[in-house]
Amino acid sequence: MTVCHYDGSFKGFLCAVADCLERGDGQPEFAADGDRQAGGLFAGDMHETVTVRESAVAFRKRFVGAVSQDAFATARYAFHSRKPGIEQLLWRYFRLGFQVGGRLCQMLTEEPVYSVGRFARQVSHEAHKFKGFVRFSEVADGFLYARIEPQADLLTLIAPHFVERVGDRPWMIHDLRRSQAAIFDLKSWRLVREIVLAGEPGLSEAEHEYAALWQRYFQRHAIVERHNSGLQQKHVPLRYRKHLTEFTPPRDPGGSERAMQSGAG
Repeated sequence: MTVCHYDGSFKGFLCAVADCLERGDGQPEFAADGDRQAGGLFAGDMHETVTVRESAVAFRKRFVGAVSQDAFATARYAFHSRKPGIEQLLWRYFRLGFQVGGRLCQMLTEEPVYSVGRFARQVSHEAHKFKGFVRFSEVADGFLYARIEPQADLLTLIAPHFVERVGDRPWMIHDLRRSQAAIFDLKSWRLVREIVLAGEPGLSEAEHEYAALWQRYFQRHAIVERHNSGLQQKHVPLRYRKHLTEFTPPRDPGGSERAMQSGAG
């Protein structure tokens, strides 16, 4: 059995799948960076896949031509679910697609189409949520910083959205769960892995004032008689609130209140 080791990116995975198809591997295993121990029993059969953008693009064009763009997008979103065994599931999905062509999109109740579609919908839903739930804070150094802890690996899916929406400031979206970040430098964004904070980012004075104002606005304008915690949790589940400014108590209540008073003049 061949174990294909790749860099963990979707492009790298496409290159690994292309390599396996070219070699005629029937049931390969896949191991991303950091997963070498998972393939330890097959170390003698480890095949290193080099990520080449042109190879990944060529595979995408081949699959889209044989099946459809929607089917490829479904595979991409499913990959970012990072579910255990997702590589083997997508390997079967890609092979089936090349066998049946456009009919793949109609095989919704059959495996692996059903599971790939289900994982893709979950990731798409969460990515849509985080486009609205990312909260940037101004750091003392002048750039914007946001932290998230999504269930899926979302950074590459949501970063282009924020390039368009917040393209006039440098920013970082930090995925704490995976120790990686999307960083935008006013020209382009890139994904940086193994990001570890040495301490809490120092927020600017203006950020403390804005946060306090937003929290007061959120609390003061709520209509007590119409409060519906169940509906609120449906639209903003508890797991999203940890890093939402409006749900986070001020870290320095006294300082925030003083800022309020000085701002009120």
